[in-house]
Amino acid sequence: MRQQRRFLQSCRREVVEVGMVAAAAVAIAWKEEMKGAVVVVEGKLLTPMESLTTDSPSVIYKKIPFLVHNGKPISESLVILEYIEDIWKQNPLLPEHPYERAIARFWAKFGDEESSTTNTIGPKKTTMADELKVFRTWSSPFGLRIIWALQLKGLDYETIFEDLSQKSPLLLQYNPTYKKIPVLVHNGKPISESLVILEYIEDTWKQNPLLPEDPYERAMARFWAKFVDDKLLKSVINVLFTKGKEQEEGIPKVMENLKYIEEELKGKKFFGGATIGFTDIALGWTANLLGVIEEVTGIKFIDAQKFPQISEWMHNFCDVPVIKANWPSRDKLVTKYQAHVAPK
Repeated sequence: MRQQRRFLQSCRREVVEVGMVAAAAVAIAWKEEMKGAVVVVEGKLLTPMESLTTDSPSVIYKKIPFLVHNGKPISESLVILEYIEDIWKQNPLLPEHPYERAIARFWAKFGDEESSTTNTIGPKKTTMADELKVFRTWSSPFGLRIIWALQLKGLDYETIFEDLSQKSPLLLQYNPTYKKIPVLVHNGKPISESLVILEYIEDTWKQNPLLPEDPYERAMARFWAKFVDDKLLKSVINVLFTKGKEQEEGIPKVMENLKYIEEELKGKKFFGGATIGFTDIALGWTANLLGVIEEVTGIKFIDAQKFPQISEWMHNFCDVPVIKANWPSRDKLVTKYQAHVAPK
């Protein structure tokens, strides 16, 4: 145990020193169950809660790690790594090739999950060398993210609809790790996990960018996309598939997560400004599916008085032709979820 502590302490010093050498204005926070942690800021030592400002993304998760660069906080370790890669180009962490970058992101996400058990479409089309196939289901919001991104980029693709009760040999071949959709196959190379696929699309086709140019804004877009999947979606699913007291106790968590989204959208048409971007695509399912879940459960999540920013964002999002043209049938969705929800 003592050897373990000495090893961890040496790691802390090493990482802090490396961080300070890389950029003197960078602060790295370490914490062990919110006890005994320090933040190094230009030689000053602060306690964890002193270092967490009210506008910090870390206030949402209330956990480490978080990186503060020139006073700007970035949270979530994989988001921080992408930010470091965007800012400092020496000793690259990610390979240059978009497919190899996508695979690196896939395995990083896999490691995390296992350990925790109105846009104008660009004129560019795919060439003969760009064969794109999307494996998805008719109802999956994750597959829909890929369709929206490809169409916003003006790309041609083939859709293969999967029956997840009888997964095709091709799906199992292309995604043997998770065995689920969506999967994008580009010239025979498969990429899995919707947010990883969105990054790959962004890396490969530069027209109509989904991520902003500024590294900090890119980090924030990734942070909120991850928040949507890790926090908001999970809280909504919990309410959908529970009943009684457990369901009642889950509703405040959904509302709390929606309040964070509401605050982030203040003064914005879309998350990135005037056009749909990475975070909008990640959150897009709410503009349709939340209403379906409200109908199935009888629980009201969104109204214009309580969440005016989200309500306006939903209206703007649904008005974009690419979005509007690809919604699955609402009636079919209601029927699907009613069949899966246990009677009260």
